[in-house]
Amino acid sequence: MKKRKALSMALLLILGVILLTVCGLLGCSKSTKKKETSPKGVSTGKTVSIPTRILDNKFGFLSGGPGEPERIKEFGGLWGRPHPGPFLWDSMQKVKNGDISYSKTDRLVKEYQEEGIGLLVTLWPFADWDQKQKSNASDYKVSENDEFLPRGPGGMFQDMDYLPRYRGNPFDWKAYRKWVKAIVERYDGDGKNDMPGLKIPIKYWEVMNEPDLTAPEGAEDEGRLDFYTEDAEDYGELLIKTSEAIKEADSEAKILIAGAAGGNDRFLHFYRQVFADEKTILAFDIANVHCISNDEYESFNVEPYLKMLQDLGIDKPVWVTEAEAMISDDQDINATQTMRSSKKALELGAERIFFTSQKFVGGGKPPVPEHESLDIEPEIDGSDPEEVYKTITSQ
Repeated sequence: MKKRKALSMALLLILGVILLTVCGLLGCSKSTKKKETSPKGVSTGKTVSIPTRILDNKFGFLSGGPGEPERIKEFGGLWGRPHPGPFLWDSMQKVKNGDISYSKTDRLVKEYQEEGIGLLVTLWPFADWDQKQKSNASDYKVSENDEFLPRGPGGMFQDMDYLPRYRGNPFDWKAYRKWVKAIVERYDGDGKNDMPGLKIPIKYWEVMNEPDLTAPEGAEDEGRLDFYTEDAEDYGELLIKTSEAIKEADSEAKILIAGAAGGNDRFLHFYRQVFADEKTILAFDIANVHCISNDEYESFNVEPYLKMLQDLGIDKPVWVTEAEAMISDDQDINATQTMRSSKKALELGAERIFFTSQKFVGGGKPPVPEHESLDIEPEIDGSDPEEVYKTITSQ
């Protein structure tokens, strides 16, 4: 009897070992839920390029929410500039040498290409885990009231569009460059390690945004917006090193310098300092200016920005990647000025314009002091933005 019992126990042990081995080989787990991962890049050998109809179109819009690509096309544009957008180091790579997640960027690229819209992408070089390695990391922290910090559950930037707390240059340049090269390679359309199903490649990359925008000394902390916490020389270094990484991954890529926040002396002085190093001038292909109804809004600030470039002997194409002329409470005046400013910007040589809003009321700026009279005779009905933008883009 004892021998039979011992034999039974031995058989049970052997069966248990066999079951554990088989389960290990088959990947048995208590949970059947699979971890969501982005598909790896594929090498097809087949190249794709931006269609000519998109390249020939001079207009786009800032975008961010669902359904934006369809509206952009309805308004006569064929370009989108997601802002801030998901191409953020902090969001895509959570730890040093960790896997890069393309789930959000792939989703965005697919949404836009399904509507036949080209993309201008802003690269954000910030990752809190990287910058916290700096001995003086606190120097690169923005205010807790910064407009682009995550707002938590239900917040404006909880999912795709937010910026981290630390906003200085990368601490680990090698890791940063590796990240830049990986994402440029994924969307360049050269048939090597591309996003599965890529139809319209990304060929235009903007190195950060408005590094010149800092609150004046003594300004209230409430509602501040500081995209960058370093100076012009530091931005020059960021531009050069990012440009090198982009071109190593895709020699055909076009690089935009970060857009100047306006056309006044304070903003343009920052860029004059950037251009003091000749290497920075070689590090970008397209110059870039913004107009949030400020400064020389009659030309979307192209006139003063272009003059600065000419004074410095810099001959580059100019894009306006944020454009609006909300100078009145009257939507007809705003629509009319937007049309006039677009025309003048193009006449001065602007090659592409990205509008910030798809309407002409709400969030507009009060009249600029020197133009309080607003001697503008409305020519367009601002209550129908779609028709306004179709008129502008068709001209």
